[in-house]
Amino acid sequence: EAAEVSMGTDITDLDKINIQSLAEQVLSMTEYRIQLFDYLKNRMNAIAPNLTILLGELVGARLISHSGSLMNLAKQPASTVQILGAE
Repeated sequence: EAAEVSMGTDITDLDKINIQSLAEQVLSMTEYRIQLFDYLKNRMNAIAPNLTILLGELVGARLISHSGSLMNLAKQPASTVQILGAE
């Protein structure tokens, strides 16, 4: 019923091309995101396996990034790590 009373217009060929292009870009970005996550997972398992098991790849990588390096993170007291985790 709503389609019968719709005030919309037909989709032009140019609109179809733009929609197709956007859909391809979304798929490409999704594939790239999966590749980046696989890379992060492999690097975190190699560099900080214990941190990865405790916190996960993404949270562990963010903590390392916030602290500046894995060595800096290891030197931080627990209260500082808690503050870094809250950010």
